[in-house]
Amino acid sequence: MSCKIKTKKYDNVYLLKLSGEIEAPDINTISKKLESLLNSKYHTIAIDLNEVKYIDSHGLGVFVYYWKMMEKNDRELVFVKPSGVIKTIFEGTNLDQILNIVDSPEDL
Repeated sequence: MSCKIKTKKYDNVYLLKLSGEIEAPDINTISKKLESLLNSKYHTIAIDLNEVKYIDSHGLGVFVYYWKMMEKNDRELVFVKPSGVIKTIFEGTNLDQILNIVDSPEDL
């Protein structure tokens, strides 16, 4: 199952709702979307991971890369409610210690 992306726009937040599995073949699509948002009017880009069942190292690498790029530009990349498996991966790699993770879109 590949990754599906839905989007939702708020005043100053652009939300990407991902579902399925994030693997190497999906990285190009996700990267292009994040790259296009990097210099957009949105101060905060949120990635909802509640419906993501799996993420490989390529996906983690893309998230860390764009998190750094957003910080460099005084902007914010936020991760919303990672599913149990993704939360475990974030904890196992200590990414939960550096990434901004919230429990719901209302917390943005």
